[in-house]
Amino acid sequence: MLSLILLATIAPRGALTLVPIVTLISLPDVARISRAAALEIAGRPALEAMRLQGESRWRITVGYVGRSMLRTLAADLGTRLTGALYLVAAASFLGIGVSPDAADWAVMVDRNRGGMFLQPWAVVVPALLIVALSVGLNLTFDHALRRKAHP
Repeated sequence: MLSLILLATIAPRGALTLVPIVTLISLPDVARISRAAALEIAGRPALEAMRLQGESRWRITVGYVGRSMLRTLAADLGTRLTGALYLVAAASFLGIGVSPDAADWAVMVDRNRGGMFLQPWAVVVPALLIVALSVGLNLTFDHALRRKAHP
Protein backbone atom coordinates (compact mmCIF):
# COMPACT_ATOMS: atom_id res chain seq x y z
CA MET A 1 0.00 0.00 0.00
CA LEU A 2 2.87 2.34 0.81
CA SER A 3 4.44 1.66 -2.60
CA LEU A 4 1.10 2.35 -4.28
CA ILE A 5 0.72 5.66 -2.48
CA LEU A 6 4.29 6.69 -3.26
CA LEU A 7 4.13 5.77 -6.95
CA ALA A 8 0.63 7.17 -7.45
CA THR A 9 1.54 10.55 -5.98
CA ILE A 10 4.50 11.09 -8.31
CA ALA A 11 2.76 9.77 -11.43
CA PRO A 12 -0.06 11.43 -13.36
CA ARG A 13 -3.55 10.54 -12.22
CA GLY A 14 -5.74 8.02 -14.06
CA ALA A 15 -6.38 4.40 -14.88
CA LEU A 16 -3.58 4.21 -17.45
CA THR A 17 -1.09 5.06 -14.72
CA LEU A 18 -2.67 2.84 -12.08
CA VAL A 19 -2.43 -0.37 -14.14
CA PRO A 20 1.40 -0.30 -14.51
CA ILE A 21 1.78 0.64 -10.84
CA VAL A 22 -0.31 -2.33 -9.67
CA THR A 23 1.56 -4.56 -12.13
CA LEU A 24 4.91 -3.35 -10.81
CA ILE A 25 3.82 -3.98 -7.22
CA SER A 26 2.62 -7.53 -8.04
CA LEU A 27 5.58 -8.52 -10.23
CA PRO A 28 7.97 -9.81 -7.51
CA ASP A 29 5.32 -12.13 -6.06
CA VAL A 30 4.35 -13.47 -9.49
CA ALA A 31 8.00 -14.14 -10.35
CA ARG A 32 8.54 -15.93 -7.04
CA ILE A 33 5.51 -18.21 -7.45
CA SER A 34 6.35 -18.94 -11.10
CA ARG A 35 9.92 -19.84 -10.19
CA ALA A 36 8.84 -22.09 -7.32
CA ALA A 37 6.34 -23.91 -9.54
CA ALA A 38 8.92 -24.36 -12.30
CA LEU A 39 11.57 -25.66 -9.90
CA GLU A 40 9.17 -28.25 -8.51
CA ILE A 41 8.35 -29.46 -12.02
CA ALA A 42 12.01 -29.44 -13.08
CA GLY A 43 12.80 -32.11 -10.52
CA ARG A 44 10.32 -34.62 -11.93
CA PRO A 45 11.56 -37.83 -13.58
CA ALA A 46 9.37 -37.16 -16.64
CA LEU A 47 11.40 -34.06 -17.42
CA GLU A 48 14.64 -35.99 -17.23
CA ALA A 49 13.17 -38.67 -19.50
CA MET A 50 12.22 -36.02 -22.04
CA ARG A 51 15.79 -34.68 -21.99
CA LEU A 52 17.24 -38.16 -22.47
CA GLN A 53 14.89 -38.80 -25.41
CA GLY A 54 16.27 -35.69 -27.11
CA GLU A 55 13.16 -33.51 -26.92
CA SER A 56 13.77 -29.90 -27.88
CA ARG A 57 14.22 -27.29 -25.20
CA TRP A 58 11.12 -25.48 -26.49
CA ARG A 59 8.95 -28.61 -26.18
CA ILE A 60 10.19 -29.29 -22.67
CA THR A 61 9.78 -25.69 -21.53
CA VAL A 62 6.44 -24.86 -23.10
CA GLY A 63 4.94 -28.26 -23.71
CA TYR A 64 5.67 -29.83 -20.35
CA VAL A 65 6.77 -27.26 -17.76
CA GLY A 66 4.41 -24.52 -18.97
CA ARG A 67 1.39 -26.81 -19.11
CA SER A 68 2.22 -28.30 -15.72
CA MET A 69 2.43 -24.83 -14.17
CA LEU A 70 -0.90 -23.73 -15.64
CA ARG A 71 -3.09 -24.74 -12.68
CA THR A 72 -0.81 -23.08 -10.14
CA LEU A 73 -0.50 -19.88 -12.15
CA ALA A 74 -4.22 -19.69 -12.91
CA ALA A 75 -5.09 -20.10 -9.23
CA ASP A 76 -2.55 -17.40 -8.39
CA LEU A 77 -3.99 -15.16 -11.10
CA GLY A 78 -7.43 -15.31 -9.50
CA THR A 79 -5.93 -14.27 -6.18
CA ARG A 80 -3.79 -11.57 -7.82
CA LEU A 81 -6.81 -10.08 -9.59
CA THR A 82 -8.58 -9.82 -6.25
CA GLY A 83 -5.49 -8.14 -4.78
CA ALA A 84 -5.26 -5.78 -7.74
CA LEU A 85 -8.92 -4.86 -7.33
CA TYR A 86 -8.22 -4.16 -3.69
CA LEU A 87 -5.25 -1.94 -4.53
CA VAL A 88 -7.15 0.01 -7.19
CA ALA A 89 -10.16 0.41 -4.88
CA ALA A 90 -7.92 1.54 -2.02
CA ALA A 91 -6.14 4.03 -4.27
CA SER A 92 -9.44 5.43 -5.49
CA PHE A 93 -10.76 5.59 -1.93
CA LEU A 94 -7.65 7.51 -0.84
CA GLY A 95 -8.04 9.89 -3.77
CA ILE A 96 -4.83 8.94 -5.58
CA GLY A 97 -6.33 6.59 -8.14
CA VAL A 98 -8.88 7.57 -10.72
CA SER A 99 -10.44 11.04 -10.71
CA PRO A 100 -13.17 11.75 -8.14
CA ASP A 101 -15.84 12.15 -10.82
CA ALA A 102 -15.11 8.74 -12.41
CA ALA A 103 -17.70 5.96 -12.41
CA ASP A 104 -15.69 3.73 -10.09
CA TRP A 105 -17.12 1.60 -7.28
CA ALA A 106 -14.45 2.64 -4.77
CA VAL A 107 -15.03 6.30 -5.62
CA MET A 108 -18.75 5.71 -5.06
CA VAL A 109 -18.04 4.26 -1.62
CA ASP A 110 -15.82 7.24 -0.79
CA ARG A 111 -18.22 9.90 -2.09
CA ASN A 112 -21.24 8.41 -0.32
CA ARG A 113 -19.75 7.45 3.03
CA GLY A 114 -20.84 10.77 4.57
CA GLY A 115 -24.47 9.78 4.05
CA MET A 116 -23.99 6.22 5.26
CA PHE A 117 -26.66 6.53 7.94
CA LEU A 118 -29.14 8.33 5.69
CA GLN A 119 -28.82 6.05 2.68
CA PRO A 120 -26.61 3.03 3.45
CA TRP A 121 -27.24 1.36 0.09
CA ALA A 122 -25.21 4.05 -1.68
CA VAL A 123 -22.16 2.66 0.12
CA VAL A 124 -23.14 -0.99 0.56
CA VAL A 125 -24.04 -1.72 -3.08
CA PRO A 126 -20.71 -0.59 -4.63
CA ALA A 127 -18.81 -2.42 -1.86
CA LEU A 128 -20.84 -5.59 -2.51
CA LEU A 129 -20.18 -5.24 -6.24
CA ILE A 130 -16.43 -5.18 -5.60
CA VAL A 131 -16.76 -8.32 -3.47
CA ALA A 132 -18.99 -10.01 -6.07
CA LEU A 133 -16.50 -9.26 -8.85
CA SER A 134 -13.64 -10.73 -6.81
CA VAL A 135 -15.55 -13.87 -5.88
CA GLY A 136 -16.94 -14.25 -9.40
CA LEU A 137 -13.48 -14.03 -10.98
CA ASN A 138 -12.09 -16.67 -8.64
CA LEU A 139 -15.04 -19.00 -9.22
CA THR A 140 -14.67 -18.55 -12.97
CA PHE A 141 -10.99 -19.49 -12.83
CA ASP A 142 -11.77 -22.51 -10.64
CA HIS A 143 -14.51 -23.65 -13.03
CA ALA A 144 -12.26 -23.23 -16.08
CA LEU A 145 -9.48 -25.23 -14.43
CA ARG A 146 -11.84 -27.97 -13.32
CA ARG A 147 -13.32 -28.15 -16.81
CA LYS A 148 -9.87 -28.35 -18.41
CA ALA A 149 -8.83 -31.15 -16.03
CA HIS A 150 -11.99 -33.19 -16.78
CA PRO A 151 -12.97 -32.66 -20.44
